[in-house]
Amino acid sequence: MDQIPLSNNISSELSGIGDVFWKAKSAERALEAGLYELASEYARTALQDERITDRNLRNKLRLIRADAMLATDRLSDAEAALEEIGQEPSNTSSVDLRKALIALSRKNASSASRYLESVQSSDLEGGELAWLALIHGWLDLTSGDYGGSEIEFEEAGNVAQRTAPSLYAQIGFLTFRFQLEFASDQLSLEDLEVAYERSRGSETGFRYAQLLAVSLQNENRADEAIEVLSTAFSEIPETYAEIKDGIQLLQILIAGLDSSLGQNAAKGLAIEGSDLKLQRIALQNLVSEGLNGPDGIKRIMRETLDEIIATSQGHPMTAEALYYRSIDGFQNEDHTRLEDDGKRIVDLYPDSEYNQGMLTLLASSAWQRNRFRTAASFLTQLKSRFADKLDVDRLNILIADCYFRAGDQADSEGDFSDAADAYRVALEGDLEEQEFSQVFFQLVLSHLNANEFDEAKRVLDNPELSRKSSPVEIWQAEWMLIKQMRLRQESIEAYERINSFVSLEGLSLSLQMKMLWLGSKLSYESGLYGETRTWVDRLTAVLGDLLEDVEDPEFVNQVESDALLTLAESLLKSDQIEEGLAILARVRNEFGGSESAERSYLVEARHLADQDLLVESSQLLNVLVTDNPHSKFAPLALYEIALNAEKRGQGEYLNQALELLDRITRDYPESDLVYYARLKQGNLARRLNKFETAEVVYESLENTYRDRPDRYWAQISLADTLIARASEDPSKFEAGISRLELLMDLPNVPIELRVEAGYKIGTAWETQGEKLKAKAAYWDLYDLFVLKEEGIQSLGKKGRYWLSRSMFELAEIFENESNLDTAVEFYEKIELLGLVGSELARARIEQLRGRSPVASVQ
Repeated sequence: MDQIPLSNNISSELSGIGDVFWKAKSAERALEAGLYELASEYARTALQDERITDRNLRNKLRLIRADAMLATDRLSDAEAALEEIGQEPSNTSSVDLRKALIALSRKNASSASRYLESVQSSDLEGGELAWLALIHGWLDLTSGDYGGSEIEFEEAGNVAQRTAPSLYAQIGFLTFRFQLEFASDQLSLEDLEVAYERSRGSETGFRYAQLLAVSLQNENRADEAIEVLSTAFSEIPETYAEIKDGIQLLQILIAGLDSSLGQNAAKGLAIEGSDLKLQRIALQNLVSEGLNGPDGIKRIMRETLDEIIATSQGHPMTAEALYYRSIDGFQNEDHTRLEDDGKRIVDLYPDSEYNQGMLTLLASSAWQRNRFRTAASFLTQLKSRFADKLDVDRLNILIADCYFRAGDQADSEGDFSDAADAYRVALEGDLEEQEFSQVFFQLVLSHLNANEFDEAKRVLDNPELSRKSSPVEIWQAEWMLIKQMRLRQESIEAYERINSFVSLEGLSLSLQMKMLWLGSKLSYESGLYGETRTWVDRLTAVLGDLLEDVEDPEFVNQVESDALLTLAESLLKSDQIEEGLAILARVRNEFGGSESAERSYLVEARHLADQDLLVESSQLLNVLVTDNPHSKFAPLALYEIALNAEKRGQGEYLNQALELLDRITRDYPESDLVYYARLKQGNLARRLNKFETAEVVYESLENTYRDRPDRYWAQISLADTLIARASEDPSKFEAGISRLELLMDLPNVPIELRVEAGYKIGTAWETQGEKLKAKAAYWDLYDLFVLKEEGIQSLGKKGRYWLSRSMFELAEIFENESNLDTAVEFYEKIELLGLVGSELARARIEQLRGRSPVASVQ
């Protein structure tokens, strides 16, 4: 079968859906974990990926960027990210909520109130509702409604706690800060200093210390604020643990985590604090700054996580510490640590709110390391446990894609079959047409790769599935199926299929070109030579339109020249010789230097050889080799010249063929034809009775090509040669028999060859006069392929030929032993099975029945 110039796999947009998913999911996961710099970077990278065409997903990523920027006080950047979203009705509430948050950060209460007027709580999701309550609480606080603010702040905390621990910590931190700032604003700085000094050492004094530090910070007197906090912290007794936590949190806020004071305060509060909410805030800040921060803070972060996890009595934040340490392992590609920590969370903390994130992280880690089956397992667990919190439709697609990639990686039909099952589940979801079409294509492709051709056909012939898919994906899937059918030598059925699918409506010129090109090939291969011209004419018209816009005219020329070559072959086959030869000459003239021009010599030479014009055929092939010595077709041309010489039969031509084959191995050592050239050399040497030379050739092939799937042909030829030389050296007979027995027994040997080997074992023993061993060898084949499970239906034409010969030999042995009834039974079986030689078997039956004692009694 000719090479396919359009055989590159069609690239489905879905092929990259996993990569896109993980980029988007990484951004979402980082935001939920409070890793704002990472969230912003992941979202930015994902938005640069052109495979993300879903507008809703792109807007979600922009919201993630805006949230991450808000959390790190990059207010102008957050505004720019929101402007990219636009004013679609579905996004109004989410966008205006964040604009209100920006106004809050700038302490602009009037702007915040104005933006909230267009926010509909029914349009918001869990985390957004927490922010809505927080803004309302801040507005109540600024208006003096302290009681109303407490209600809103409590609601914000409750919603945040149900959503994500990191959000709960962030809301708690802002509530703490707002309330402190409000309290400090009620008194002047001077009044706070006096009140603090009067009550130092008491619970009230320590609270005044916090308010004074906030006021000093607001006056840009951070050093004094830090001094007040440090003094208060050194004086506070253990009984005031809650206030101590608050002072440490202010040290983090005012001193910053780039200072040793801030780092130590964060570590101390996270490990030894008494208020879980404030501990989480401290750990959150430490991790957010430490994951991608300088070595100093990264070291403090890791020490803190390790100490929390190692706490002998258990720590209330062990699960989240394990999760954050897993993220650190993921960032630094320490996948062993990640897997160990992930297993601990899943096993020891099954109810932890970090299980969802942990399973996603484990799946992401497996995906990055191309452990796709493992990734699918984690995603399946994620789906079964958290279906109510996830986009299950997208998750189903990703699970299927994992199995598909596993199959692609290991060339595993089983994985492709699992992928097909998963894609079927995905198709049951609520998918848009584009995504449904992509999944539809992947389903067909998975069945094809799993060698499930009938299933692939059923999918394509399902009107309900086709109705929901776009014409482009349907055609692409048809293209893949028909191309595979062609490779499986099912050209006639493939042609019938493509001929019933001739509508070009809705297809790009490129797709039209592929379909018409394949139609021309299939019409020729199906023997419908008269229809090839129609396909080529239609293809030529499309190529003319395509040539005006295509960026690669050379590729268009390649397709046109290949189509003309197919047309020429069809004309030659239908005895329109003159026109066929004229087109071959045209290909060489108009497309000189192309592969099609080089192949035209082969086509014409084969035509001449079919007319027994062997000399003329060889002369033309010699032109190809002489003019194009570096062509990939040059060794093939030499091989066919050798075949022409072999057909001439005489000794001098057989020797000439040997020299040509030797030239292939010498001049084109990298060619795949070297193996076949050497194999043919061995066969020709045997025809010339040069068995010693043949043995050397076959042994060389056996030793050199140990991994070739077709190496067994050299081995059976070697066995034949060894047995033929047994009269010179009896040990060669045993060596030959051993090779035949091995070929007979190995399950990965082609079944036709196993039958041939079994037959030759029998004939070899017969030549040695070992009738019993010969009978056993023939019987083994009969038992295996007629009486037992493998069955004659598994045999092709050659296998049935060798089986028939074996049964004839077996019948003749019984006949020579005067066991005529048994001999008749075998001849009858040959006739019943329709094997080669059935008529001869019938004649032998009639002859034997005339000699049978049973027949004479009748």
